[in-house]
Amino acid sequence: MNQKLLIYVAPQGNGCGSLASPFGSIADACAHLSRINPGGTGEITICLRAGTYYLNAPIVLLPEGAGGGGRSVTLTGGEGETVVISGGRRINGAWEPWQNGIFRCVVDDRALRTQGFSQLYINGRRQIRARFPNVDPGDPVNGGYALPAQVPMPWPATTLQYAPETFSKKHWLHPEEAVLHIFPNSYWGNLQWQVTSADFDRHTLQLGRGGFQINEVMQGAAGTALSGQSKFYVENVFEELDSPGEWYFDRRDGYLYFMPPAGLDLHAAVVEASLLKQLFELRGSEERPVENITFRDVIFAHTEPTYLDVYEASSLGDWSIHRGGAVFLEGTKGCAVKGCRFDALGGNGVFLSGHNTKCVISGNTFEYLGDSAVCLVGHKQLTLGSNHAYPFANTVSDNWIHDIGVYGKQTEGIFISVSRDNLISHNTIYNVPRAGICINDGTWGGQIIEFNDIHDTVRETGDHGPFNSWGRDRHWCLEQSHGPASHRAGHIFDDAQQPTLIRNNRFADDHGWGIDLDDGSSNYIVRDNLCIGISIKLREGDFRTVENNIFMYCANPPGFHIGYEENSDRFVRNIVYIDTRHGAPEDDVDFKNRSGNGEVYTIIGPPRVGSILKEMDHNLFFSDVGEFRATVISRTPDGTENTYTLGQWQGLGYDEHSLFADPGFINPQQGDFRLRPDSPAFALGFREFDLTSFGAREHTRLTIV
Repeated sequence: MNQKLLIYVAPQGNGCGSLASPFGSIADACAHLSRINPGGTGEITICLRAGTYYLNAPIVLLPEGAGGGGRSVTLTGGEGETVVISGGRRINGAWEPWQNGIFRCVVDDRALRTQGFSQLYINGRRQIRARFPNVDPGDPVNGGYALPAQVPMPWPATTLQYAPETFSKKHWLHPEEAVLHIFPNSYWGNLQWQVTSADFDRHTLQLGRGGFQINEVMQGAAGTALSGQSKFYVENVFEELDSPGEWYFDRRDGYLYFMPPAGLDLHAAVVEASLLKQLFELRGSEERPVENITFRDVIFAHTEPTYLDVYEASSLGDWSIHRGGAVFLEGTKGCAVKGCRFDALGGNGVFLSGHNTKCVISGNTFEYLGDSAVCLVGHKQLTLGSNHAYPFANTVSDNWIHDIGVYGKQTEGIFISVSRDNLISHNTIYNVPRAGICINDGTWGGQIIEFNDIHDTVRETGDHGPFNSWGRDRHWCLEQSHGPASHRAGHIFDDAQQPTLIRNNRFADDHGWGIDLDDGSSNYIVRDNLCIGISIKLREGDFRTVENNIFMYCANPPGFHIGYEENSDRFVRNIVYIDTRHGAPEDDVDFKNRSGNGEVYTIIGPPRVGSILKEMDHNLFFSDVGEFRATVISRTPDGTENTYTLGQWQGLGYDEHSLFADPGFINPQQGDFRLRPDSPAFALGFREFDLTSFGAREHTRLTIV
């Protein structure tokens, strides 16, 4: 018999879990689970009544106290009720005017005074930690940075040489409290350091712990070196509290200082500070997983940043990662997070670490997070024999992800590393500092990336676009990728065992690459995608098929770079529409504004032996310059460029059946990319595909009230 049991919790409860006498904490309700016939069957619902639940510690669910077998547990907000699960504390101090428009109050909470905190919220909104330079209200994304002095700096970084003429003129009494946020010269991400001291005579900041956030194992100085172009800001400096919305907490005397913006009544405001880094941890194992736990219709809020915690290079992709999140799963099966909101967290949202299978992350909103929204990351060094220490067969679907990467810029909407066979479907992702979806390696393929709607990416970094991947696995060759070598690909199926399918997505931007299959990415099928303002890049790799896609208004034309000899790549039945007025800005990192020349292809460093691709044919090209242009840049030291007309190109054996003609879109200016019945694309074998089903199909937008 399938029994159903309701357990009630209320912020002011003090009872036994009934509707009339609810528990007073989520921890009490979860502890009660282990006393309810753990080997039995049935559905248990922990129903949270309206209010904010401030956790004293992360709630850890183990196999013996959770679901499993025939039992499931759902933790959910009551119907129509707003439930906030907080990793912070409410501050109820009495505010008093201090000086220069700054107010202060005493923080009595012992945990906050002992640990300190890095995030402050007023009426649910994250405030600005006192910093130099101030945030630029006119350009909050890319404004508010300073540049270092134009002098060589050591690598690995130990000091920052700042430019005194543009640096703060204030003397910092406690520079050892400051945190440096800085972009390395590459702008592939950013780095954080704890400052240990300042020498105001020599114009230097001494750096202590930090610099973890880019994979230095792989990139070295190329990815993490600082230069005069490394824009930065420094936060948590009391003397820099000089702008509305800024705050500073002095742990020595317990005073919280805040400069309120005009119109804010601090005495009536809800003031909260972050304390915990994780809210829930589901910890099982492959042999004894935590099973059938669902979180539904709650808001997760007020977690601490993690940028100075332990990071790791999970593989040889550009990324390093902090293995943690507000909801952390390791060793789980059949668990879910549905219809929840992750609001202004300090670190990652949901993190699937190691063995997790048949989990569902669906219908959630992730906004204003410090780092990434959803991460699926395995342990390659632990995956031996029967030990499957990686996420597989999970679903991430119908989520709204936007304005993330507040602290970390090498962050994504959805990040996958050392994982396989996951479905990433119908997500809407926008306003992110780097790519929307990233696959960090070729281990082990089988991902399905479909019906996602991703736009406004790479807003703060250089390179990539809505989707990017790496494949620096066992048979990847550094000398092929970045040096003079030219050879065959090797046994790419040892790692990329199953094809990764990218289909039916809408990727839109005005710069960069829409689909960036970077260093070594192999065994991909890319079909039926609509790319607006962007196209695709294939670097060295093998067994990639790109077919039946629309590449419209490309900032860069389709590019094939540093190709392996005798590769099996294919580019067939695509529509490539170049409009030089939509070319990439001249200063875009790595893009060179190639489409501004009207090119429909750019090939950099073609193979020395064999064809550029195994097959390039039945494509339809159009450019507002009125002719087909394909540019090939050789591997020679001078990078000799040759540009070909369609006839010359076909004479080389490429695109022998392809055409240069207007595709005949019905109304591209209004976003209607259907083809007229007389479109020449149909004669080439192009198949129309669904242009209406991109992005999240459901959206539960919970709000804090």
